[in-house]
Amino acid sequence: MSNKKESGGGFDKTTDFKWFGIGLLVFVLIWAMPTPESMTAKAQDLFSELSAEEISNKAFNMKIIIALLGCCTVFFATEALPMPAVALFIGLVQLFFGITEPKNVVATYAHDAVWFIAGSLAMGATMVKYGLDKRIGMLVMNLAGTKVRNIVLGILVGTAIPSAFISEASIAPMFLPIAMALYTLTSKKIGDATQLGKLLMMSIAIGCMVGAPMSPTGGARNAIMIGFLGNLGPEYEISFMQWMILGSFYTLFLGLFFAFLLPFLYKPEVDDLSDAVNTLREDLKKHGKMTREQWMVAGIALLMIIAWITDKDLIAPVLGFPLGLGGVAMTGTVLFMLLGLTSWSDYEKNVSWGVIVLYAGAISLGAVFKSSGAAKWLADSLINILTTFNIQEGLPLAILVALIGALMTNLMSAGATVAVIGPVVLEMAVSSGTNPIIVGVALAISTSMAFWLVIGTPASSVVYSAGLLDAKDFIRMATFAWPAALVIIIVMIIFYWVGLGIQPIMIGG
Repeated sequence: MSNKKESGGGFDKTTDFKWFGIGLLVFVLIWAMPTPESMTAKAQDLFSELSAEEISNKAFNMKIIIALLGCCTVFFATEALPMPAVALFIGLVQLFFGITEPKNVVATYAHDAVWFIAGSLAMGATMVKYGLDKRIGMLVMNLAGTKVRNIVLGILVGTAIPSAFISEASIAPMFLPIAMALYTLTSKKIGDATQLGKLLMMSIAIGCMVGAPMSPTGGARNAIMIGFLGNLGPEYEISFMQWMILGSFYTLFLGLFFAFLLPFLYKPEVDDLSDAVNTLREDLKKHGKMTREQWMVAGIALLMIIAWITDKDLIAPVLGFPLGLGGVAMTGTVLFMLLGLTSWSDYEKNVSWGVIVLYAGAISLGAVFKSSGAAKWLADSLINILTTFNIQEGLPLAILVALIGALMTNLMSAGATVAVIGPVVLEMAVSSGTNPIIVGVALAISTSMAFWLVIGTPASSVVYSAGLLDAKDFIRMATFAWPAALVIIIVMIIFYWVGLGIQPIMIGG
């Protein structure tokens, strides 16, 4: 007898031995292949101070990491293993092959971004405890109405706008309970409402992904790229408003595209949610006006948001160092407990620890992908292949860079993609006389297209944890969304940015 759970999604699933075997086979086949000469050459370039034997070991490590990447892609796409198990498997491979020292593996799993995710989920759980999620959700519902299509649009807008200013890891947990309530209430009335549940969950994840590229604070990738551009010279520095002007086209038109696509892909069983929305409204009325505790929770959450935005500009000059996203998140998490607003038991029950482990594993994979040199090898290989088509400057180069970013971001985090590829493509831009702003911002925005896998973004992991989506739902959505987003980026670069007066070729380039 099989103990495998087929019902639902999320973290309830157990091992699918067929796909587990296929994933391991991918790993073994790549492992058994001779190490490519290009890997050895890249290892020599990156680790030139080492001996020949050590360089050979570094090249071998690159090959193992590529094997791990291929294996994990199978696991994440097919849910061959419970997702947190895949996340831990990433660390085990590093240990058993001697690629990363134990203390360094642990460090990647305790990265600042992991603490940030944990604190964001804790903030969301505390807001849910005091019903603030319902108040925020109902504000969106009151503006959107009761039609399913309008509610989807409301969720897309309601998640996209704040995701441009604070992390999606904070936004998704706030909208998840209201979407679950709409799904649950509708299911009780009509029975099966699976497609409605998928539609609502996917709307949350997509809204977060669409909104993040619109401003510098929408994700680490944006801040990293602004830093890279600033290092090239003051003439390439981008202000907050300049970035928003450049990124708003992508957010607007991709958001409109998803408003039509999602109801088409996940046809809801009902067209109107009047009963569910009215039930939620009545439930909210019972709570009356905001209580003192609710104002305190909202105040701490607002302080956390302000601190995330102003950490480097206001907090760092006062303390002498920035707190980091994780430091701010943990400060808020502890404040909730110190003020008696929540308890550790609440966090144990209401925070999705599987999401934290999953994201920690993804960060560890991105870290070893970069530190081993495998990311540099893969990025350079892609660039070398594509530049054989004489795509070396101007708008074609910017489009090429966007394509590379859109591909790579589905294999590693958006921030890691920009960190690894950014310096390479900016150097290509400067060398060819191409405007680095066009190339750099195109890369940063394209890394928001992590549509294919559950681990693509924190928001995807959060909605997946609710159990209404399967990994194949993301693949199905991405089949339509990824090429459409790429077309929107290309149109934005060729027409919108040039129309704004941004010259593809620098004077004298």
